Amino acid sequence: MLKDDNTHKPPLSGSIHRIIKRDKNGIKDIRFKKSGFKKCIQCGRCTASCPAAYLYPDYKPRDMMRRFMFDDIHSPEVKALIWKCGQCYSCRARCPRNCKAVLGVQALQTRSVLEGDAPSEIMDLSKKLKNNLHLRGETFLPSLMDPEILKEFGEKTYKRCRNNSSKREYLGYKKDDARRIPIPKESLEEIREIMKLTGFMEDVK
Repeated sequence: MLKDDNTHKPPLSGSIHRIIKRDKNGIKDIRFKKSGFKKCIQCGRCTASCPAAYLYPDYKPRDMMRRFMFDDIHSPEVKALIWKCGQCYSCRARCPRNCKAVLGVQALQTRSVLEGDAPSEIMDLSKKLKNNLHLRGETFLPSLMDPEILKEFGEKTYKRCRNNSSKREYLGYKKDDARRIPIPKESLEEIREIMKLTGFMEDVK
């Protein structure tokens, strides 16, 4: 009868050992583990359906999963690649193993922001969102929306929405009113307390 001390199991070695070890010494963000990189079979369906892979030849969800497997997630190259993901979840929809490369990318993006080495425009946006959340209880305000971005959604959407600011003014909204009814003061205080407890107040003005 085998003893329950794992002595009958063959020792882990090589790449498999490094994969299993990720849980102990790797990223603690639960999304990284839930990406399912341990069960990825590198079939490439995620890459075939990825809009970002179509736009950026150097970005491939399959390649990202391989990097997750072998702990190749600390290089400047990877830190640049993670910001090319549009988080559309197409990789999850097509995966026969129900892997989610996007979750691993999200975990790396969060780590990048927390460590302060994300692209400058991302860091600036992060601070703006935190400030908005602290001051108004909301993150994305109308003033942050660049009408030119709407061109990515097609000509019809751009024409329909490019003058939203004047339409909002006509309807009685102020420049940064994201809602008609302001968030109650009590709720805003709760939001600020949560930000304080979670460390989100550190770089808030």
